[in-house]
Amino acid sequence: MPDIQLFKYFESIDDPRQQGKVVHKLFDIIFLAVSAVISGCQ
Repeated sequence: MPDIQLFKYFESIDDPRQQGKVVHKLFDIIFLAVSAVISGCQ
């Protein structure tokens, strides 16, 4: 799966959070979590 398709998949995920309480985009949170797992963060 090319990287661009992976990003499009993450952006298509619905965000169930209340919009008034959102500080960071869901895509940013998922990207950071995936990056941490790939780099071996515990």
